[in-house]
Amino acid sequence: MGEILYDVAIIGGGINGVGIARDLSLRGIKCILFEKNDFGWATTWSSSSMVHGGARYIINDIGVTEKSSKEAGVLTEILPYMLSRRPFLLLQNSKTMLNLFDIYMDVYDFFSKKRYSIKHIRLSPDEVLQITGGEVLVKTGGILIEEYAVDPQRMALVNAISASENGAQIYNHTEVISARKSGDLIEVIAQNKLNNSEIKIKSKLLVNSSGPWIDKVVRNVFSSKDFPDKKRNRLRPTKGIHIVFPGKVLNTVLSFLAIDGRYLLFVPLEDRTILGTTDDDFFGDPDDVDILRDEVEYLLHSAERFIPKIRDLKPFSTKVGLRPTPYVYGKNEDKITREFEIEDIDGFINVSGGKLASFRLLSEIVSDYVCKKLGVNKKSRTAYVQLPGADSAKKDERGRNFERFTSRLVDEISTEYLVPDNIAYFLVKKYGDRSKELIKKYGFGDLVCRCANVFEGEIKWAVKEEMAFTLDDIARRTWACDNLCNGIMCLKKIEKVITEIGGIPKTNEFILRRKKLLYPVRMYNPKLWEEFENFAKKELKE
Repeated sequence: MGEILYDVAIIGGGINGVGIARDLSLRGIKCILFEKNDFGWATTWSSSSMVHGGARYIINDIGVTEKSSKEAGVLTEILPYMLSRRPFLLLQNSKTMLNLFDIYMDVYDFFSKKRYSIKHIRLSPDEVLQITGGEVLVKTGGILIEEYAVDPQRMALVNAISASENGAQIYNHTEVISARKSGDLIEVIAQNKLNNSEIKIKSKLLVNSSGPWIDKVVRNVFSSKDFPDKKRNRLRPTKGIHIVFPGKVLNTVLSFLAIDGRYLLFVPLEDRTILGTTDDDFFGDPDDVDILRDEVEYLLHSAERFIPKIRDLKPFSTKVGLRPTPYVYGKNEDKITREFEIEDIDGFINVSGGKLASFRLLSEIVSDYVCKKLGVNKKSRTAYVQLPGADSAKKDERGRNFERFTSRLVDEISTEYLVPDNIAYFLVKKYGDRSKELIKKYGFGDLVCRCANVFEGEIKWAVKEEMAFTLDDIARRTWACDNLCNGIMCLKKIEKVITEIGGIPKTNEFILRRKKLLYPVRMYNPKLWEEFENFAKKELKE
């Protein structure tokens, strides 16, 4: 590839980076994005998978609440199939605090119409016990509201696909190793980590949206001549972990007080339930983040006060990531703003901060800024152009009635292809109306992952249509090898399919990553740990 000229080069394929690429490409801006691993694999993946209205920010940063609520509403318009409405229960053992929460939620109710959700309801301890099937105990009661769950990795992926389909050049597994001024342009050199090929391009502007890697990119990729103050900290990253349990333990999201006064979440997703998250300063290398046993125990110890049987559940994995929060001195970690910041040094634009729920708005504002610098007068279209998989959503299947879209597709697929509703449902939650195209092009084929009900056709679709190369990529797109067995039962079958159609499984890397995520909860599921250790030794030939 020669040195093609682009308007904008983007470093980082997390939710912000792909969101910016999509916004710019829809405006006709010639852009290219480089992601050193895979789309949404780090901070995006490690989130609590909630698109919420930002209730926690009402007192300290109500602007974040307003924007988050509005953006949650926008997602029901452009990504209806991927959102799942979730009852959200705030638990309290203090009558005084419950009364305050009741008043507090009167303010939050004002924003509920922006995201098409119910107004809050106060519940007694007996009512809490009833709606949670007797699994949750609380002395005083709780407040019931409504929020949305989402698959954050697939949300990042469909943004990357949309950007690509609208003309952007999108590369995963490709790391930028140098970005320097060359006259009025910026020369960017990137290396594909799968085949070691090199890409050289020139761009008018460069956007560094690499999340918690922003400081590392500035110091290792940019030159001192272009960035005289490259040693300055632009971020104060905070670390968050989750414990992952199999299945949907409850139908209700729980929020409760941890031992240190922070609030934790217990979130039922489509095929798993996660408990988190911690919020601690992190001063290490963003490429080497470990989960400590005391962090796991902190979550379990806090949760068992409200979920007495939490230790009976058998966790099968963990999640960990860093929040790219802006640098500030003298504040506790959970008091750092979730707003974002833009820094521009002669065309090198760093974007730090932001939240999963409001990624689209961040992308629009950054793209507005970029277009102004380029002298382009085009408005954002991302608030009303449907994301891939939602192309056929009718007007009455979006917004307030967004669940109708999923229901219609599930009925059509289960009827037309004679598959059980649960299989059709999981297909639709992942691929939306492109599920039909997947089936027509690749069929179902063999069931390759029983834990997640994934068929061979999905693996082929991921490689051929969704820029998947490795086992880890496949796990992010299909949920195969990313469930209870951690790949023990299905890895070999999926590895074979990937290899046959031109993928690069990177099996050893996948096994080592799964081992690292299972290790922190090994004592809570010793049987699984023993089976995985034996499996890993055999596959890695230790």
